[in-house]
Formats: sequence, C-alpha cells, structure tokens
Amino acid sequence: MKAVIFDLDNTLAKIGQGMAQNDLMLLRQLEKQGVMTAICSGKTADYLCGFARQTGLKRPVLLGENGAIIQVGAELPPKQFYSLPYSEKAKHTIAFLRNELNRILPHIWYQPNMVGLTPFPSKPEEFDMIAECLESNKAYMEDVTVYRHVDCFDIMPGSIDKRQGVKFMGEVLNVSPKDMIAVGDGINDYSMFEYAGVAIGIHVKESGRVDKNFNTITEALEYISVYISG
Repeated sequence: MKAVIFDLDNTLAKIGQGMAQNDLMLLRQLEKQGVMTAICSGKTADYLCGFARQTGLKRPVLLGENGAIIQVGAELPPKQFYSLPYSEKAKHTIAFLRNELNRILPHIWYQPNMVGLTPFPSKPEEFDMIAECLESNKAYMEDVTVYRHVDCFDIMPGSIDKRQGVKFMGEVLNVSPKDMIAVGDGINDYSMFEYAGVAIGIHVKESGRVDKNFNTITEALEYISVYISG
C-alpha cells in the first residue's frame, strides 16, 4: 500500500476541530511506515495547509475543493501545485448561480474557492432558500454537481469530483489505484471509494460501497496500520 486518502470533516476530525492526540500519533505512524498521506476535502487547499501543519506530517498531499486543487506539502505558496481543468460552460454556470444566490441572500458568506462555489447558510431558512434557488435553476445546471452538507452546499463543475482528484494525484505521483485506500464519511466521498482499490467508510450509510465500515477514525487508522504492515 502506497497511499491513504482521508476526508477531513467528520472523518479525521469533527467539523471545526482538531484531531485527537492518539489519532494524530496513528496518522504520523502511517507516514513513518512509508505511506503517502493525503487529505481530500471540500475545504480549500490553503485551509488544508493550516490543518496539515498541525498534524506534523512531513509531506502531506492536499486535495482541496473536492479534488479540484492539488498540492504537495503544506507550504504557501506551494512548490508543487495543480488545478484540474473544467469547461467554460461550468465556469459560467457557477458565476450565474452566485449571482442568483447574491440576489436572494446578499449577505451570505462564501468559502474562498478557486474553482467551485460554497455558500454557508447561517440559518435553517437560508438552507431552504438556497435549495429552492438551485431547484428552480435545475434546467441550467447540467454541467455542475451539487453536494449538500450539514453546514454548506458545494457546487462543483460536473467533471470534477474526489475520484478525479485522486486519479490525477495518482498519475502525477506515480501511485496506482490498487495501492490506495480511501477513507471518508459522506456523499462527496463516494466517488473516491469507487476509484480506490481498498476503501474504508466511516459512518457511511451506504456501506455496500466500501470494503470496511468503522465507527471511529481510531478504528480505521488502526486497521490501516495493521493492513499495511501485513
């Protein structure tokens, strides 16, 4: 096994929180075992840089915005950086949707993405307003994909998902799909599970998509460590 790719929120750590010390030790142990450790999240790559610095990993690979942005290491500016291509049509659709959301929610906060659009509602009714806006414009959204999370919406070019990000990472860093393990908890992780040779899901309801399903990240990290040693 050459690479393990982790989702961040509610996988490596609870939303907005750091990792438990024991889990950090297990994560660092994977790197000591010679395994490439990657974090693939809907969060931006620079957000992941801050998180990765706190882990103590020597050379993490960071995939931000659901795999759209990829960098090696946690330095800014990155020394090795890639952005997945996507269509002009998707770019225009995302700009159109931002204008529509600004019209109905002029004060909403957006994650500072380079590719996708991630509005963060502050009230339950704002979730409903965004969902209604997206539904009413569904006819114009064939070239984008929407993920609804507990705290935000991710609106991404349809050609980009975590599977594509991990695939590109493997091609650039010479890691075969059969030498990867993917770990995640949510709907935007499913594509990543389909690509990785061995996938582990955490709190994934559709557990049939994954080979192993654990209740905690501690259990998953312990399993991976033993599997690699194996």
